[in-house]
Formats: sequence, C-alpha cells, structure tokens
Amino acid sequence: MIGRLKFTARGKGITAPGRLYGLNVLWAEVDPESFWAARRLRKAGLGFRRAGVSRLLVPGDFESWGIVGAMGLRPVETEPLVQAQSAPLALGSLEHRGLAPDRATVALRGSRADRAVRQAAVELCPRVRNLVIDVPRGGRELAQWLRWEFGMPVLPREMPGQVGLCFHPDIQGEDEVDLGLYGPSPRLSGLALAAPELAEEDRENLPLLAALWEGGRLGPQDIKILDRTGANTYNDTESILMPTE
Repeated sequence: MIGRLKFTARGKGITAPGRLYGLNVLWAEVDPESFWAARRLRKAGLGFRRAGVSRLLVPGDFESWGIVGAMGLRPVETEPLVQAQSAPLALGSLEHRGLAPDRATVALRGSRADRAVRQAAVELCPRVRNLVIDVPRGGRELAQWLRWEFGMPVLPREMPGQVGLCFHPDIQGEDEVDLGLYGPSPRLSGLALAAPELAEEDRENLPLLAALWEGGRLGPQDIKILDRTGANTYNDTESILMPTE
C-alpha cells in the first residue's frame, strides 16, 4: 500500500484508509502552519509505518523528507514509468521539432539492455529511420537482433541522434536533444507526462501517475505527452498535436 500525505488546515496526522482513483491508499492530513507540524508529521509517519507503508505521495512543495525519511519512508519512484514511456517521449520530441520520425535517428543510451531499453527499441523500430544503440552490456546482441528481426540499420554508438534517450546518468551522447529518463527529476526538454482524465491538479503529478500506472489504474492509452513549451498534447497512437485547455 502507498501512503498519501496532504496539507490541510487543522490536519492532525491521523492515518485512515481510503481510495485514490481506484487505488487503495492510507491517508494522513497535516497542518503545515501548525506549531505542532513536525510532531504531527512524525505521528503520520508512525501510522504509515505501522500499516506497512514505505512509499509516500506528498504535496508538491513538500520539504520534510528529512523527517519522514528517517522513519523509513521514501517517495514513489517515477523512473519506471518515465522509461516505459521513452518511445512516445522520443516521438513527441520529434513531433515538437517538426521532424518526421521516418527521417530521424534516435539514440538509446544506457548501461545495459534491460527491459526498458528493449521495449523502446521494439516500439521505435517501425517508426524511425535509424537507431543508435549505446549500451555496453547487451547492446551488441540487441543491435544484432534488431537487424535480424526488423532489418533496422543500427548506427555506431558514437553517432549522434536527433533525440537521445538516456536511461542511465553515466551514459551520455552528443545528441541534438537529450532526454534524461532516470532519477526523481527526469529531464524531458519541455515535455511532460500527463493523464487528462484525472482532476486538473493531478494530471501532471508524476509520482501519482507512477503509482496509478504501477497499480494498473493507468494504461498506455491514458498517458499523453504534453508539450509544455507550446501547450500541446501529443498522442503517440495517432500522431496528433492538439491544444490543451
């Protein structure tokens, strides 16, 4: 189970079970302006831990990880979701720049050919002109399989792409656009993941999206690529740019 911490007036740090977009969560509310805010936050953290909760969804301006982290609580990881959306992000980046995917090169850069890298390669092969596989462990085998399965030209690892998908901070290239798909704060070069069917204040809450995706409450069709520089959403399945509200 995941914990959901909210800041509300007169919140006393009491935990209670609830639902969040169909996901079972343990709620707690804390008044951040209260003189007893730190004590109530610790009370909430103790309630979370007693219930077996180790991961939290927190307000966007939350600055008290030092308190709850000492109790064994940590943020919901967003990296698996972001990496699972790597191919749509690459296509959205090309779309934003007015580049046709079938004339573009996308570079996959990571430490090993894990599931996320392989999935990105398989999704991109029918869509882009070339791939660069810059992956020390398993990259050569993946490139050979792509040639055999798709007839895809795989360029040398040092070649730059119009878009680089970086799955690990230690593997970097000289790509025109670099998308960093790792860590708690991914670098998406003006793009964002969004779930338009959620409440407005939750649509771009990446940890929440990650929790719902992990819990099976969001599917690939529910997640769109938002162009923050031009206020458009990119729908990977139809290659459409449309204005947001």
